Amino acid sequence: HRHPPPPHTSTPSVRMPRGEGYESPAPTVFGEVSQAHAIFSIGLVPLTFGLAFGFAFGNVGGAMSCTAFGEYYGQPDTSTQQLIAAMLPMGAIVGSIVGGTIADHFGRSNASVISATLFVIGCIVLGLPLWGVRSIAPLLIGRAKIGGGAGIAFMSVPAYVCELSASSYRGAMASSISLSIALGFFCSYIFNWFVLTDYSDGWKWAMLIPLFPSLLFLAASFCLPRSPRWILLKDLSLERATDILKRLRTPQDDVTKEVQEIIQDVESSRTVSTSSLWSPIHRFAVLVSITIMMLQVATGIDIILVYAPQNFSKVLVSETSNLFWTTFIGAMLVFSNCIACFIVDRVGRRALLLFGSIGMTLSLLASALAYHLHFKSTGEDLGKGSKLTGVACVVASMAYVTFFSLSWGPVAFCIPSELVPSRIRARVVSLAAVCNWVADYVVVASYLSIVEAIGEVGSCLLYATINAAALLFVFYAVPETMDLSLESASKSLLEDARTTKYRTKST
Repeated sequence: HRHPPPPHTSTPSVRMPRGEGYESPAPTVFGEVSQAHAIFSIGLVPLTFGLAFGFAFGNVGGAMSCTAFGEYYGQPDTSTQQLIAAMLPMGAIVGSIVGGTIADHFGRSNASVISATLFVIGCIVLGLPLWGVRSIAPLLIGRAKIGGGAGIAFMSVPAYVCELSASSYRGAMASSISLSIALGFFCSYIFNWFVLTDYSDGWKWAMLIPLFPSLLFLAASFCLPRSPRWILLKDLSLERATDILKRLRTPQDDVTKEVQEIIQDVESSRTVSTSSLWSPIHRFAVLVSITIMMLQVATGIDIILVYAPQNFSKVLVSETSNLFWTTFIGAMLVFSNCIACFIVDRVGRRALLLFGSIGMTLSLLASALAYHLHFKSTGEDLGKGSKLTGVACVVASMAYVTFFSLSWGPVAFCIPSELVPSRIRARVVSLAAVCNWVADYVVVASYLSIVEAIGEVGSCLLYATINAAALLFVFYAVPETMDLSLESASKSLLEDARTTKYRTKST
């Protein structure tokens, strides 16, 4: 049981020269707000960012599957469609590369402002076909700009959320990013279903609609407080960091203790060079962080989220039904992410990744079987059999999305921010984000070509193999970080690394 906060909770401003540490605040400081208030304050930016990103990423598949889109651009071939879809992850690669530097020098909150600005500009460019521009260039440029903003945001927003959240709900807050993205996808699917089936110019509005959540993202970014960890890392003001943190903690939370943990983590990491990411003491954490972020997309989630309308068009009877069933994918995405937000801090990161990998592998195997039976039944009988197997393909896809949303979707955002010390956290998260987007670009830019080469059955078996490999990696390499503060999680892993290094030298 904690004592109630004392009447005097102000903290004198004490700033020590770099490398000499900070003096502890004299009185014990406790939080000042309710947990609901803290969660809302921290969660506003990931909510608006996720909506903007989900809309921008989820609308392109439905638009490209629309007959009017093909007629407007002269029936673009597979390579052109892949290029349009892949321009977003291509831009995100660039955004991720510079995102770490932006976050380190200007802070996580300013990085979010820059990201949201790129979102708004990109959406405006995407809307140019509404004014009669028939060139495909606006689609490429607009998605690249959105991708640049997404690359910066995926580096800064997860780190920002993890640094501001208390350990008791940090996993849920990181999972809220995945939930808000799922909500954005679902809204884009609903919008496509209503608009693309009734209006010949509906696909043009589908390209522009992400502008509205992007404006919300920009407005929310201007309201962000700075990260206390970033403030202490830059030797700015102990009082300012404490004041921000107490406005994000409840009266039961000991802010003084948390600030001291942050200071100890910052001071101990000052001896770490940002160029020593691959030193033996950090190598394992860096490799795990990068691999987890690559596997999040390499396991194949975007072959469903981006290309669901194209996939379903081969097993369902009409354009309307393709878009209708795609909304079920979005609904399962939102529902399972809601569950994940409640269980990620109860079940644990490692257990969820193992569970999800097993379910995703089995779902892809079921999907391969469904595609095989569908094409076999279609060749023999165009009636009831092909309709049932077509729906089975959709159900298998829904199962895959559900398992992903319960595991890899939300958990992958937690791992890089939890495993490494604050001094190198932004750089590691940035590097992991770059690798994530490189993997995503490879998946999105190659999927239609892979289907042309080895068919739907072969592509499902290929990604099932990747998911099985991800299962083995998690089982043998990923530690559990649940219920640990960021400082404790990274410290525990560093101690393990030092012990391993010592034992290796001893033997």
